[in-house]
Amino acid sequence: MNSSLRNDPRYTRLFETNDDFRKLSDEHIQLKRESSEFNKAKYLNPEQMAKMHEIKKRKLEIKDKLESMMNLNVE
Repeated sequence: MNSSLRNDPRYTRLFETNDDFRKLSDEHIQLKRESSEFNKAKYLNPEQMAKMHEIKKRKLEIKDKLESMMNLNVE
């Protein structure tokens, strides 16, 4: 997760109070770890490349959703 998002007070508030937000955030963190493992490899076979592409796509979808949720909860 982008650390600037996690440093935002809206992130903290939603993470503590909204189960859906917390689940998405946790999933994003897990996908970031998986992506990091792929990035360590010197070579990826076609299946691994496809998996890495799907992980990155899902990470972006989640990030967009988290940002949207944060913006909807502006006081």
